[in-house]
Amino acid sequence: MRENSILIVDDNNNLTRTLSFILKRQGFLVYTAQNSLEAVRKAKEKIYKVIFMDIKMPLMNGVEAFKKIKKITPKTFVMMMTAYAGDDLVQEAIAEGAKGIIYKPFDMDNFISIVRELAET
Repeated sequence: MRENSILIVDDNNNLTRTLSFILKRQGFLVYTAQNSLEAVRKAKEKIYKVIFMDIKMPLMNGVEAFKKIKKITPKTFVMMMTAYAGDDLVQEAIAEGAKGIIYKPFDMDNFISIVRELAET
């Protein structure tokens, strides 16, 4: 059984700190990664219930990281995050089986609802 741990992957340090702070206050175990390579490494070390992955990052985009993580832990829910609607990577993420897309900037109440829903699944 997976604990309700969450990994937030984004190269924007302010965003990862803010989301981590908010979700920890909601009672979740939250971890962060600053890039896709770090996220893949962390997925090899620990199973997360939910991963929130930014699509556009240096080194490796979030969709490529998602594909690698899916092979490591196929039952982990992955929600992609992006500020770019209509991007080809959004379509690729959905086709690869991402649980959904959250567009930035996002409503924090909606974000917390999504986290709770996925954590209870």
